[in-house]
Amino acid sequence: MKGIAREYLYWPNIGKDIENWVNNCAECQGAAKMPVKEELCPWPAPARNWQRLHIDFAGPCKDGKLYLIVIDSFSKWPEVFGNMTNSAKDTIKSLDWLFTHFGYPETLVSDNGSPFQSIEFKNYCIEKGIKQLFSPPYHPQSNCQAERFVDYFKRMMIKNCKNKDWLQEVLLNYRASPNEALGGKTPAEEFLNRKLRLKWDALRPKNIALERNTSLSSKKEIVRNKMKNWFDNHHGAKVHDYKIGDHVLFTNCRQNKIVWLEGEIVSKKGVLYTIFAPKLKTVITRHSNQLRKRLHMETKLYNNCETNAKKIEPNYELRNRTVYVRKQLNCVKCSDTRLYKEGATPKKKKKIWSENSEDKMQSCSDGSINSEGLINSEGSNISEG
Repeated sequence: MKGIAREYLYWPNIGKDIENWVNNCAECQGAAKMPVKEELCPWPAPARNWQRLHIDFAGPCKDGKLYLIVIDSFSKWPEVFGNMTNSAKDTIKSLDWLFTHFGYPETLVSDNGSPFQSIEFKNYCIEKGIKQLFSPPYHPQSNCQAERFVDYFKRMMIKNCKNKDWLQEVLLNYRASPNEALGGKTPAEEFLNRKLRLKWDALRPKNIALERNTSLSSKKEIVRNKMKNWFDNHHGAKVHDYKIGDHVLFTNCRQNKIVWLEGEIVSKKGVLYTIFAPKLKTVITRHSNQLRKRLHMETKLYNNCETNAKKIEPNYELRNRTVYVRKQLNCVKCSDTRLYKEGATPKKKKKIWSENSEDKMQSCSDGSINSEGLINSEGSNISEG
């Protein structure tokens, strides 16, 4: 756009003025690309087993079943419940069985699915002293512990679906496999403080003892920082610092289509923002990756009996030159956008519209403009509307 404009026009700072005009276009902002990803913000490392659990549903899968996935954040120990429905009653029943074996966790992280948002499930968590945390809508990355295992679980299902007892086989192998996030230890070693005995242990002499890693915590921290640095470098991530009161555009998903809606930030907690959405008439939560700075210009509305007039105020500084700004009058009857002179009667408007454009924008010798909605060289508006 700037290249085309420079071939026909020129004024000082023409490139900057065009950029400002485009940046303030609502349609252009709505069609822009997704913003650069926020730097990875890992979950705080829990201090012990079963302190924070991540849960999610997988499915309906290839076998037509729905599975409930539970992952311990500290040890990566997985639990899977099959033949599930997405009702709060069935979810509570499965978790009750699990908690009778290992006790109640301090924190339970989930998405915003209906079972976890139900009053029944919230009352259950309050009764058991469990704190609920929710990931932002349409941002599964925030519940990465569960989402990562869901991906692994589905791939293992495809590979082992011919085996009748594939689920228990997959869980056993996962619990007994060294995990890089655990410094090379297995989930069983972290959770049960021992290695699981597999059928392959029959090949190992009984007098061989395995050394325990005493610097596990430091290795975990090194691995966590390594993963964060890789993510930030791979995605070109940067910090997005939005403030309370900022006007933003946020993603909203309806019928599998993502659209950008306007909103205002009312509170902030880490990379999660609470936003008031005037169009939705509610308050929603979004991750910083789902936000974009909203640029807008103030507008004044002019109404009369026949037209709805909207005058666009320029947001750039006038530098001793005459700038012509049209007042857009949207005719109620014909929906045409026309330029009218101040004080023109309805009978004269048609005649004025057919006049040559130079007559409509003729400048006076003192720098003022005869047409309505035009601005003189000092930047003041000639007609008040």
